[in-house]
Amino acid sequence: MKATLRLATVLIPLWAGGAFAAPGQPVRIDSGPIAGTVENGIAVWRGIPYAAPPVGPLRWREPQPVAPWTETRQATAFSPTCIQAASWDKQPRSEDCLTLNVWAPADYSGQKLPVMVWIHGGGLHSGSGSQPLYFGDQLPRRGVILVTLNYRLGLLGFFSHPELSAESPSHASGNQGLLDQIAALQWVHRNIAAFGGDPARVTLFGESAGSAAVKALMASPLTDGLFQAAIGESGADRGHVRPEQTRKGAEEQGRQFAEGAGAHSLADLRALSVGALYAKPWRAMLVVDGHAETEGASEAYEAHHQRDVPLMLGWNADEGVDLAGEPAAGQGRKATQAEIDRPQTAMAAAMWGWAQEQATDAKSPAYAYYFLHVPPEPATPCGYGCRAGHGAELPYIFGHLDDRPWRPEDLDLAAHMVSYWTNLAKTGNPNGGGLPRWQPFDGKAGSVLRLGTAAEIAERGKFPDYAAVSGSP
Repeated sequence: MKATLRLATVLIPLWAGGAFAAPGQPVRIDSGPIAGTVENGIAVWRGIPYAAPPVGPLRWREPQPVAPWTETRQATAFSPTCIQAASWDKQPRSEDCLTLNVWAPADYSGQKLPVMVWIHGGGLHSGSGSQPLYFGDQLPRRGVILVTLNYRLGLLGFFSHPELSAESPSHASGNQGLLDQIAALQWVHRNIAAFGGDPARVTLFGESAGSAAVKALMASPLTDGLFQAAIGESGADRGHVRPEQTRKGAEEQGRQFAEGAGAHSLADLRALSVGALYAKPWRAMLVVDGHAETEGASEAYEAHHQRDVPLMLGWNADEGVDLAGEPAAGQGRKATQAEIDRPQTAMAAAMWGWAQEQATDAKSPAYAYYFLHVPPEPATPCGYGCRAGHGAELPYIFGHLDDRPWRPEDLDLAAHMVSYWTNLAKTGNPNGGGLPRWQPFDGKAGSVLRLGTAAEIAERGKFPDYAAVSGSP
């Protein structure tokens, strides 16, 4: 019997309890006291540094400890976002960007709350933890604490060079952004109790490149004990390591980049301005560097080296429109149907393969979803995330239904999805609270939960045999 979602009216209650803290009352973390704000019943701390500014001689270094302070630091404003080439993000940018943000219920019972740590997407070259879509003004109302973070992007976040590897204590380079994410998780482990969080109940979740990072972090030898559940949305490393992803191949690419930029040494590279560095193209990708990543993620599963935690993952029905449409639009044309189908099939096969790896090579279950709901069109033409496109599920998860003409079925779906996501964070199982039962993935299409209305599921709830497409057993 197919796993479907029958929509019903569900109210999202406020999470209530005893007093948390008075507005502005300092919280002491390991680097010093900080003060946030309370906004509409949610306690918020913004722009908390979790690592030293990676500038000057620390450019491209592993994240370093924060210099401590003694006076109360005001954590009331977001930091600049990390340097990136994207034109759509209009926030201020800086190399000094390694900060995170915490949202928690302002009223709680004193019992430690589960924590959800968000890894933003953006192809490893754009995005931030302070995008309005990811604000935590709604999720904490379901009894969780939300942490969002910045990590180094593009050339500054995923650049390898022989001299960088030589100066590193780990003799590796290329995964600075991934190491930033690990440093943020370590910060959460050390400090989240001061905000009412439980360091033994941390769920890591991300979308697109953030989802691929979740899979990489599950495979990393450096993340033991840092999270107890994971969620991947529309992004997965297929695990077939290309030559440029090996440390040797990545270092050679970095050497060639430096030569083309007229830099004859690491010191020359560090002396270049951000503008000069980003004047030349660079493809950011994860590297099997022998330190943060000792093998491809799929290879880690085969060897049972991955973090064996409950996993929720899935993909959207119309992602190919966006993933193919963006490069086609750059050429001044619309993507062909064949161009749309290729990334759609590859994306779905990658997520199916990841679910199969979890079901086959882990003791903990996988819960797979297929998001096929079509949100209402916005007042202005939809340029990205149209229909059930790439990222179309995010407003439903974060509770940020914008100024579109949202319908009752949208509100119902949002209520169901936020319940599934936060249930996983609380118990390691998305089920509970009267929700339609979501069965663990068993390698068959019937175990994939369809997220949409009954009419949408009837119209296009089927999909190809991705087990065959992905090469999974």
